[in-house]
Parts: sequence; C-alpha cells; structure tokens
Amino acid sequence: MKDHPFKILYLMTDPFGMGGVQSDLKALGPYFVSRGHEVVVACPPGDQVDVLTRGGVTHIPFTVHFRTPGQFAEQARSLRDLIGRVAPTVLAPQSIRASWICHAAAKNMPLARVTTIHNIHSNINALWAGVILNRASHLVIFESDHEHRRITRLGLSDRKTRVIPSGIDTDTFFPDPGARQRMRLEIPGLSPDDVVFGCVARLSEEKAHANLLASYAVVRKTYPKTRLVLVGDGPLRDEIRSLARLLGIEDFVHFAGQRSNVREWLNLFDVFVLASTRESLPRAAREAMACGLPVIATRVGATREAVRDGENGFLVPPGHVDAFARAMIHLLFDPSLISRMGGESRRMIDARFSQSRWLSDNEAVYRVAGSLAGRFSSREIGPKLLDPVVTPCS
Repeated sequence: MKDHPFKILYLMTDPFGMGGVQSDLKALGPYFVSRGHEVVVACPPGDQVDVLTRGGVTHIPFTVHFRTPGQFAEQARSLRDLIGRVAPTVLAPQSIRASWICHAAAKNMPLARVTTIHNIHSNINALWAGVILNRASHLVIFESDHEHRRITRLGLSDRKTRVIPSGIDTDTFFPDPGARQRMRLEIPGLSPDDVVFGCVARLSEEKAHANLLASYAVVRKTYPKTRLVLVGDGPLRDEIRSLARLLGIEDFVHFAGQRSNVREWLNLFDVFVLASTRESLPRAAREAMACGLPVIATRVGATREAVRDGENGFLVPPGHVDAFARAMIHLLFDPSLISRMGGESRRMIDARFSQSRWLSDNEAVYRVAGSLAGRFSSREIGPKLLDPVVTPCS
C-alpha cells in the first residue's frame, strides 16, 4: 500500500486566502507532493494560491455557489466535467456544501469521497449535516472531538468517521528569544518590562475584537505597563480602530495588519488572547502554544481541546468582558504563571498536535481511498474504505 500514490482533488467553497482550512491545505498539499502523490485544489482564487503552487500543488479556479435547484444542477455538471479532466483517485470536499455538490457530480463514479469537517458554524447547517454526510460521503474526517460528537449526535454514522486533529509545525513555530528581542523594537514606546497581550486573527465579527478591546480597557486601569497587539486584517478594521479611540486605549493598542512572519509576532507576545464567539480548533492559538505562550480564550467550539483551564491558560464564557479581563489580570498579578503555563502549552502541542502524525494519518486514509478507485463501484467503496483493518483511526 505504501507504494500506491494517489491523486487527490480538494474542493473548497472559500477563496484560497488566509484561514484555517487554507492553512491545513498549505501543509498537506506540499507534503503529499513530496511523497509522490498528485494534489489539485479547486476553489476561488486568493492571495495564498502561490504558496500552494510553490509546493507543487495545482490550483484550478472553481466557484461553488448556488441558491436554486437549477444552479445546483449546473454546478454539479461543471464539477463532473472538472473531475473528468483532472481524473483524481480521491475526492476531498472540505465542507458540507462541497460534499453535497461532490455527491451530485460523482455519486456514480468509482471514486472515494472523503470529506474533512473543520467546523460548522451555523446551527441550521449542523442540523442537516448528519443526513447530508451519511449520503454524500464515504468517510468523514473531523479535526476535533467536539465537532465529531456534535455531528454524530445529529445523525451521522459514527462508523464512517475518523478524528485526526490537525497538527502544528514545530519547526516553524517555537520559542525564539532572538525574534522576541527584535520584535520588541517594532512597537513604538514599548518598555522592556511591558507585558504584551497579543492576538492573531482576522478582524471580523466572530473574532470579537470589540470584546477584547473592552477587556483590555479594564486591565489598563490597574496595569498600565501593558500593551495589546493585534495581527490581522479584515472588514472590521476601521470599526475596531475607532473603538480603541473611543475607549481611550488607542495609544496602547498596536494594529500590525496582515503579516507573513507570524512566528516572530507570536514570540513578541507574553500571552495569547482570543475572544471569539465561535471557533473550531483554533490554529492560531495552537501556534501560539507551540511558541510557549499561555492562552486566554473563550469556551467555544473545540477550544477546550487545546486550552485546559488553569493548566496552560484560562477559558472564559464568550461575551463576558469582565471575566476575560479578570483572566488577564490573574496572569499580571502572578507573572510566574506566564512561564509555567507557557511551558505546559508547548508540552501539549508536542503530545497531542504533532504535525508529523497528522500528515501521516491523513496520507494513510487517502492511500487506502485512492487504492479503491476504479476497482469497485461507488456503492462498494464505502464498506471497503470503512474496514478498520485497512483504514487507520487516530
């Protein structure tokens, strides 16, 4: 089986820019190519496509957008044509919508359809997820126990699922004292003993930067020798800047914008903070953990699988500004916790979120799936792919 390469066609609904799914594929795609497989990603273009292509991955512009049955049928025909041109041995939709259109396009093709579910933010979509995935996918990979439990409770057959937590590249993300020293010079007026709270996230509604700013405004009243650094860009940039002015903390909040040297910015931080109202298994928080940072986050989605309250950080209810501020103050009141919790963060990454294990587990699943292409009908592929003897379970 190890010598059997696959050709995988990933289907995404979002543009290939910054994001969790995109980050996963930027790691998986080039790795698979280096292992002798072929990788094609079909999705709308975005500013991170060149990262894929430099790694030997082929990108094909393709948009999944439908509102009527007629549009759905037209999209299915277009995808069927694309599958015919690409000739993959594995189809890998990356969402519920992508899974459904893949099913419509390829339900009679002798190809395994292996869906990866990163997160399902909409409760309405979650209600239908089990029904759709039972019919549309031969196998469903979940990146978190939280999402796996949620969707199997809503009807998805547990037998056709696998949980493979996405990994963090510890060759890229690690404690770097040199970077910390350099980056502290990037922030105007930053004193050597100032404590830096930092967040790497898109400036969008679900990341709740407004709540984070409100919490930080509370912290500054008691602990002025602090800073807040926000790395990222998004549609709420101007609104968040205006709020910082309104709260009187504009001079103490540094808006770094979109940055490619994320590890260096993470090493600038003393504490990573994430006030999201919804999350899956937050990659940015785990990258911060790999850099040896404690994390203060909201108790949403699968965040608790990365942040263990009182061990490597604190979890607070979403939207509770005062509770979030108290967690920040707790670390300022007892600075020894920052170092101790940061060390535990790094140990948790090494123990649970190994990139090498994540890559190899995904490769093993796709190898089995690819080996079935053309040898069995679509109906026969499902049972073959679910055989525990040949399909690994993380």
